[in-house]
Formats: sequence, structure tokens, C-alpha cells
Amino acid sequence: MTNNKISNSALIICTILLLCACSNSTPTTIHGTIDYLGDADFYLEFKPLHYKYSEKNQIPIEIEGTTFRTILELDEPQIVYLGIQDEKYPIFITPGEELTLEILRADFPENVVVEGTGKEANQAYQQFLAATNGLESEIKAEMDKFKVGEQNTALELSSKKVELAETHLKDTDFNDLYLKTLGEDLVIRLRAIEYSGRHFPDFDEDGARAELFEYAKSIQFFTLPVLEAQRAGIRDFTHYFSRTFGIYDSVNQAYGTTLAEYDIKQVAYKELNAKRMQVIEHIENEDARAYAELFLVAERIGEIPLDNATPSYQKYLNDYADYTEYTSFITWFYEEIKSVSPGQPAVPFSLPDRNGTFYTMNNFAGKYVLLDFWAGWCQPCLEEFSHMNEIYDTYSRDQLEIVGISTEVDSLVWIYDIERFDNPWPQLYGGKGFDQETFKGYKGGGIPFYILIDPSGNIVRYNDMRPSFNFTEVLDSLLIHHQPPN
Repeated sequence: MTNNKISNSALIICTILLLCACSNSTPTTIHGTIDYLGDADFYLEFKPLHYKYSEKNQIPIEIEGTTFRTILELDEPQIVYLGIQDEKYPIFITPGEELTLEILRADFPENVVVEGTGKEANQAYQQFLAATNGLESEIKAEMDKFKVGEQNTALELSSKKVELAETHLKDTDFNDLYLKTLGEDLVIRLRAIEYSGRHFPDFDEDGARAELFEYAKSIQFFTLPVLEAQRAGIRDFTHYFSRTFGIYDSVNQAYGTTLAEYDIKQVAYKELNAKRMQVIEHIENEDARAYAELFLVAERIGEIPLDNATPSYQKYLNDYADYTEYTSFITWFYEEIKSVSPGQPAVPFSLPDRNGTFYTMNNFAGKYVLLDFWAGWCQPCLEEFSHMNEIYDTYSRDQLEIVGISTEVDSLVWIYDIERFDNPWPQLYGGKGFDQETFKGYKGGGIPFYILIDPSGNIVRYNDMRPSFNFTEVLDSLLIHHQPPN
């Protein structure tokens, strides 16, 4: 009996030591009230490594009546996002401290009351929200004027937002949100260079870009803390920088039409990528460079044929072998995309139409199937419908079937959308936004998103064709070479 007591005590001590050795995290309590929630998802979300391709790190919050309580294990102070459906609100959390929240569902994501260690930071953020109320809409409206060469105040309004962020957020617990605003302002400045070069023949794009880089360096944009504060690392900056060289306009002129952005990025990949890589030359610190290049390599893996992306993927693994968090992620993502590359089996699904009849891939066996992931709020999705209707009339149902899979969260909105557009092909409901299982199974990063399945049920093209651009050419080539099974 004494020996058992000694053994049990030793076991308990070892377990405690093991737990302490494995984690320095501290329990942090978050509780509060929300007046109502309905069927909406309620969660806490940590910022992922990659804004689009990383798995979401969400913790569901359970509600009893109007109250909730959850405990997090944190090892450092940080911003965590409180989410209801797709709307999110930043809260600053300190390990070991208690945070009390009061939420009015109708006002969310505004007017969240915070008590505890995050109170002062929250008040500063609320002041920033109030001061910038309506400013985003004003900036967008002025940028629309910029697009067509009209006089506007977009740059002045963007600078005003930076000043307000500096006033309310700089050097607070929400300093990262101030740094994020700096990056957003740089993007608007880049877009201004693109539009000015398009509409004003005497505009000096080279001089404007050089001046912008000097300013970006002066605010330390190319350092790791500022890049980490951005929505998408270096991605947005490099994307809009590449657009300032008139490549989009040149492609449209060559094709004699206005192509969708995704198609331009496919056609002019080499030219655009070369311009993006010019940005990396301005990043002196290796930590920042490893982080920045991660986003460019991920973009290639996710958006161009995998064979073309493989060399830069392998080079990244070699150049940044010591950055194991980054290389582990990029390796995982590469393998994920490889699993849905041409030649792999189609991702299975079982989804209902509006009458509740479930469909699987077996319902469409023996023909080519174009899977169209869409939603009614996605304007580029809707712009493809007229072309899809022409395609649908051109080919027989023995040759091609189109299957619409909606990512719309609200099924009633989906019903309204399919009645509004009245497309003749099967319409299936996935729901859940970008968390829809089939969309996630195909590693979709945005919509419209198209997968072409061959008559044997294998992926033949992965999001590299558009009904408005090259789909007919692709399908005709496949039909010529495809020999129907006996």
C-alpha cells in the first residue's frame, strides 16, 4: 500500500513537471453576455500564418441563454478575433487575466463593451471606429473616380485614415492595426500609380514607384513586424505593384477584350511574377524576406499549374530550411494542392438541390463535368453566367454537364439567387461560405472557382479555365482526344 502511494505521488509529480515543460501557457478567462445569437456561429479566432490557405484556428464559444464563458491557454499577449459568422472584432488578451464582454448582436462588430485588461485598448479601438465611420466607403467611391481618370480625393482620405489610426492606435495594444493601416495606404498609393499611368500620358510611373519605395522604407514597411501586421503579408503590395507596369492593359489589348483578372494572371504570369520579385529586393532582413517570399510561393502553388510552381517551391525549401514553421506550412500546402491536381480522383460530395434530392459525382459519370463554385454576392461569378449558358447550349448532356455548388451561407438567399438567374444546369447547396466541405476539399481560395472532371471521374483541369475565356478551347481539345469507353 505504501509503495502504491509512492508510485502514485511520483506519477502526479512527473505529470505536472511534464506539463510545465511542454507549455508556458496560462489559462485566460473570457466571459460575458450577448443579447441573442440564433443559429450563427460564435467563436474566437487566432490569426493564421497564411490569410487564405492556412487551416483556420477557431475555438467555438458555447452560450447558455445569453451568457458565455470560455478559457484560453495563451503564452503571450496578443490580438484575438471574436467572430459571429463572417464578421469579426479584435480583442486584446493578456495571459492569466480575465476579460468581460458585452455584445449587442444587432450592432456587432461595433459597440462591443470590454472590461478587464483589454478595456483601454478597446476604448481606443472604438474611438478609431467612430472617427473612421463611413471613411472606407468614401475612399472606395473616390477610387472608382480614379479608375476612370476623374479628379478625386482618394489619397487624401487614405492619409486621413492613417492619421486617425496613428492618433488612436499607435503604441497601444492595437499597434498592429495601426501598422496594417499603413499597408492599406500603400496599396491605395500603388493603385493611384496604376490609374495615373493609364489616364495621364505624361505621368512618370518610374519616379512615382521610386518615391513610393522611399516612403515605404521610411515607415519600415519591409520589416517583419509591419509585414506580419498586414492582412496578407507582402501579397497585396506585390500584387498592386505589378499592376503599375501596364501589364493588365497590354494583355487586354492583345486579346481585344477585357479579361477577368484571374485570366490575366494566368496569361501574364511570368511578367507579373518578375515584377513581384522586384519588391523582395527591397527587404534586407532575412527573417522578413523568408516571411515575404512565403506568400509569393504559396500564391504560385495555389494559382498556377503545379509543375510551373514546383521550382520556386523547392528553391524556397532550400533557401529557408531553418524557418521550419514556414517550410512545414508550404510543404503541407504543396501536398494539399498536389492531391487535387489533374489526374487525381474528383473529391466526393453528396449535396442537395432545392427539392432536397441529393446528388453525388456518380450522377454525372460518363461525361465531362464543370463544377462551378459560386455565390450571389460574387460579381465575377455572375458575369460568367451568360457565357456558361452559351456553352450549355453548345454541348449535349452526353458531353458536358455543369454543376453549380453554392457557397452561400444562407439557404434562403441561395434559393432567391437560383430563381433570380434561372440557370438550367443542376444547382446544389453547399452552404458554410468558404468552409463548405467540397470547396475546402478542392483547396479553393476564392470564387469563382472551377474544376473540370473527366468522364472517368478524375480531375482534368484545376481552376485554370474560365467560361468567358478559354473553356470552349479546353473542352474541344479534350473531346477530340477522348475515346468513350466501350
